[in-house]
Amino acid sequence: MLCLLVKRSLTQVRSLPQNPQSLTPLPSQQEFQQTLQQEACKVMRVFLQDVMREELSALLACQWGEHTANRRGHRNGYYERDLGTTSGTISDLKVPRDREGQYQTQVFDQYQRYQPQIEEGLTQMFVAGVSTAKVGEVAQTLLGGSSF
Repeated sequence: MLCLLVKRSLTQVRSLPQNPQSLTPLPSQQEFQQTLQQEACKVMRVFLQDVMREELSALLACQWGEHTANRRGHRNGYYERDLGTTSGTISDLKVPRDREGQYQTQVFDQYQRYQPQIEEGLTQMFVAGVSTAKVGEVAQTLLGGSSF
């Protein structure tokens, strides 16, 4: 079985076009970094959503769809929000909630829209006398083009 897979992979490698003009060109460094940043935000979104689902499961003492006598509440869907990070803005982050409103994630504070590092840096710039226009430009750069 393994020999068959190796033979297939070698055949596929040999079947690449010999004409270098038919290969797609590599992206520019800026395009590559932008794509990398977008993919990092997608991975972070999935990771944070999984963490928050596990936090809610721990609070309710049961997994999704599980019926137990130990259950301490019920899930009530989720709401979407954006979160500014040093890797860019994570948009449409699904934050789970419970019916009683007891759940508060440990990932971020309730009304926090940006990571503390970003807030602190922008505040220090403003206090140092940098114009609000320049602070806004820096914020857009840090947050991947989203508005501040």
